[in-house]
Amino acid sequence: MSEVFLTEAQVDELTGIRRGHTLRLRTKPEKLSKYQRQVEFLRGEGFAFFTNARGRPIVTRAAIEGSQKTAEKPVRRWLPEVLRAI
Repeated sequence: MSEVFLTEAQVDELTGIRRGHTLRLRTKPEKLSKYQRQVEFLRGEGFAFFTNARGRPIVTRAAIEGSQKTAEKPVRRWLPEVLRAI
């Protein structure tokens, strides 16, 4: 892949999920894949991601590291004291 997206191993490390799981809470056991569990975790934690055609969560580095672009403050123009009081 590229440096724009996290690798599968890095997503595993981020979520702490490396395998699927079988839920036995209901009468019929339900199997969840690793990718389904990772999607649930990422949604719960508020990470921005999208899923590819195989259901694998794709996470951008910018979503983890934060945006490197900072919004510039607008330049304040000079205003006479008389007009500031209005």
